[in-house]
Amino acid sequence: MTEQRSAAPEPTDDDVEYPAEQELDGARDSVDDANALRFTEEERLIHEQIRRHREEVARRKKAEGKA
Repeated sequence: MTEQRSAAPEPTDDDVEYPAEQELDGARDSVDDANALRFTEEERLIHEQIRRHREEVARRKKAEGKA
């Protein structure tokens, strides 16, 4: 049996803010920049996976309705 978890609605691309450039607000190094970039990329991938999952669920429901 599959358990459905309630999830917050996926933000649209307009709602998600991806930092294009990091503001230089003091002492920063390449590790800080790399971590910020990695975090941004991970967020993007998570939202992409959520979108794909929701599309697949919608396709399954549509297919079940036609059967």
